[in-house]
Amino acid sequence: MTRGAAGTFETPLVSVVVPAYNYGAYVGAALESLRAQTLARWECVVVDDGSADETPRVVEEFALRDPRVRLVRQQNRRQAAARNNGLSRTSAPFVQFLDADDLVEPRKLEQQAAYLQSHPEVDIVYGDARFFPTETPHVRLYTMYGEDKPWQPGLSGRGQEMLVPLVRRNTVMIGSALTRRRLIDRVGPFDEALPPVEDWEFWVRCAHAGARFRFEPFPESLSLVRSHAASASKSNLRMAAAEVRMRRKLAGMLTDAEALRANAELLAEMEGVWGAEEVRAGRLGAGVYRLGRAALLERRPRHKLKWLACALAAPLPGRRLFERVYSSSISEAAADALRRLRGRGA
Repeated sequence: MTRGAAGTFETPLVSVVVPAYNYGAYVGAALESLRAQTLARWECVVVDDGSADETPRVVEEFALRDPRVRLVRQQNRRQAAARNNGLSRTSAPFVQFLDADDLVEPRKLEQQAAYLQSHPEVDIVYGDARFFPTETPHVRLYTMYGEDKPWQPGLSGRGQEMLVPLVRRNTVMIGSALTRRRLIDRVGPFDEALPPVEDWEFWVRCAHAGARFRFEPFPESLSLVRSHAASASKSNLRMAAAEVRMRRKLAGMLTDAEALRANAELLAEMEGVWGAEEVRAGRLGAGVYRLGRAALLERRPRHKLKWLACALAAPLPGRRLFERVYSSSISEAAADALRRLRGRGA
């Protein structure tokens, strides 16, 4: 229950779930962005994922000032488990996921909740996202890598019209969406084996289950994603490995022929990207193995030759030839994967 403007208690309309690990320097700003919401009927559970810094103290002090905020603590099990823990401790009909280092603009909850209330056929409403550097928090960027231009297609629909694009790429930033709890109950919780791509796999499952997505770029409703050295998307190798695990899971789950075909192509690509990152990390054996798997999985002759050439070049002295072969022959799909890994969005 939340205290309304007149001092009475109201049932929360939105549950906000915040996983937090060693983000004591940022979680206060995330919670302040909730307090600034024009919708007051929210509850927030911050799940401290075994932090070793001041994260729990910051949240506890915040909770003393605002009873809508609660702290839950768990041993370190990563953000998917923290989100699932938070979900189990909340009950509002709409759910907002907010990472502890990110922000939401002040009208986000109000406008998205109103939309879901007036459109019962819609399961997920989402909007735009922008990135901002910690050093310059008022800057708003479309991407932290490459040319600063819009990249989210803003798709709406259900079934294949959402499934195939989401299989190809995650275009729904986790903080940009408001989701009906009944949909989460139907499709199941986040896969705790898939961080940091568990949110992507969750959206694919939603689309696979026939959920209706609606893109609405309401004013003052941006999801604001912080870019800093500790961001989960900064580890290329870890992201590539997680995407391969996700795509293996999707291969056994999807039934749509076009989605399966797209997933198979991208699984081969990401095996190759994973292999290249292993080579760059100095793990030559693991890298050559992954590059060989990419060649084995790849059905397109030109791409198969690309990965074979990379596998042959990797053991040669130095890295110049490998980098030249890899960069000169890389496909657009792999290039897009690298843009994701380097911070353009998961």
